[in-house]
Amino acid sequence: MEFQTLFAASHHIYIGNAIWYLVVFAILMLLVKHYAWGPVSDMMEKRRQKVIEDLDSAADNRKKAEVLANEREAALKNSRQEATQILSDAKANAQKTSDKIVADANADASSIRKQAEEDAKRAKAEALDDARGQVADISVAIAEKVIAKNLSAEDQKDLVDQFIKGLND
Repeated sequence: MEFQTLFAASHHIYIGNAIWYLVVFAILMLLVKHYAWGPVSDMMEKRRQKVIEDLDSAADNRKKAEVLANEREAALKNSRQEATQILSDAKANAQKTSDKIVADANADASSIRKQAEEDAKRAKAEALDDARGQVADISVAIAEKVIAKNLSAEDQKDLVDQFIKGLND
């Protein structure tokens, strides 16, 4: 008892109060553990799980974003190649069209030239035939006057043909 008295006298705390404080503290700790510690632990565990899920989701989203960026870059590169191909095809088609137009124009010009030559030959032949007829008529008229003889149309034609053959030789 002396210890109790010494302790109480020096600090003004009694052993009974100390035990009471310890019992109240133990009851309070049990109540906190039962009513607060479990829910707080559960809440902290849920929060930890949510953070882990958020981190995993962020990593997945980052990977998806990288894949999409790579796909977008590949699509852009592909579209550039397609644009280049379209331009080269358009140039090739334009060159083919140009060549075809020039070839068609040359063919048309050649056809027109041949037709003109044929028309000129035909006109020349018709002019020669007309000239033969006129020369024959004039020759017959002159010959009639000079010879004073009438030639038949057949005889006149033969004379003119011989005359023209003589000119061609």
